[in-house]
Amino acid sequence: MLNLIFSILAGAAAWGISLLIFDSIWSGLLPFFIVFIVAFILFNRMTQKKISAIMNNAQSMMMNVQSLPSELAKRNLIDKCIAEFKKAYAYNNYAFFLKQQINSQIGSLYYVQKRFKDAEPYLKDGFPMQGPTMCMYGCLLYKDKKEKEMIEQFEKTVKFNKKEPLYWNVYAWCLNQLKKRDEAIAVLNRCLAQHPSDKITRDNLDLLKNSAKVKMTPYEMQWYQFLLEDPPQAMIQKMLLDKHSVVRSHHH
Repeated sequence: MLNLIFSILAGAAAWGISLLIFDSIWSGLLPFFIVFIVAFILFNRMTQKKISAIMNNAQSMMMNVQSLPSELAKRNLIDKCIAEFKKAYAYNNYAFFLKQQINSQIGSLYYVQKRFKDAEPYLKDGFPMQGPTMCMYGCLLYKDKKEKEMIEQFEKTVKFNKKEPLYWNVYAWCLNQLKKRDEAIAVLNRCLAQHPSDKITRDNLDLLKNSAKVKMTPYEMQWYQFLLEDPPQAMIQKMLLDKHSVVRSHHH
């Protein structure tokens, strides 16, 4: 917002100078637009550079979380990452939707640690275009048995993230768990209208029509990140083996 205001002021100054030189209101139009556009690009670049430095620092800290030996050490490092992310709030008035994007990052960090009460206010005020965190908030409302709010949140999630069938299927899973099979079928039908060739959605629709449960396992970790079901033991072992092989490759 402030970058936009500063750019308008710079453009207005260029207009004023043209008015003094040429004594015509219209002579300032072209200088106004040129200076406004250039100033807006430059101000945004400066702001983005500062925000990126904060984000990169927080994300580089995050990369060390899994290598820590205890849950307490992991929690402490994540808290430090969150404190780092919060530094970017200082630039909220300079860039559009910055606060909501930071909230989404922080909310997701709390959520994956199962710190749901901490996650709730951040996810609630998250960025609508960030599908995973929007969906996390819907799942959180499902966990809290806030049915009406859950439906409103999932409607918002699929509205802003129509291109991702995963969120429609999570929505249908939650509805079916709440004994709302007809509503779940309606949601998957709406998804198929957007994604007619999506096999997982079509399979889940068939399951619901046959009074079976929605099957989310084909989505693998994309599904398990929402913490509504535990991953199968074989998948956890594979992840641990993959992690072990990565560690060994770094040592060689």
